[in-house]
Amino acid sequence: MIMSARRLSTGRTLFWVALGCVALTLVFFLGAFLAGNSLAPRGAVTVLVVGLILSVVASLVALILGIAGTVAFPALRGRYVLVLLLAIVTSPLLWLLFFALLG
Repeated sequence: MIMSARRLSTGRTLFWVALGCVALTLVFFLGAFLAGNSLAPRGAVTVLVVGLILSVVASLVALILGIAGTVAFPALRGRYVLVLLLAIVTSPLLWLLFFALLG
């Protein structure tokens, strides 16, 4: 089955959006810790919580887009598997669970 050029273009666009969500996950997660350290305690907790919430949302969006891309665009499945792996590895919920189990 041959995919049309428009469908492939949509698949590539969705891939870049999903990859952007993975990048936003890292930016929000690291930014929450780095920006929070330079503030007073109340501001630090606010920045940390907001950054963690935003990074969790971005990670879940990347995961959902990765699953949707894997199902909808079989010709680009390798790219979307990469997005899925990156979304799982950079998931703040998994990192926090990992740190809680170590502590």
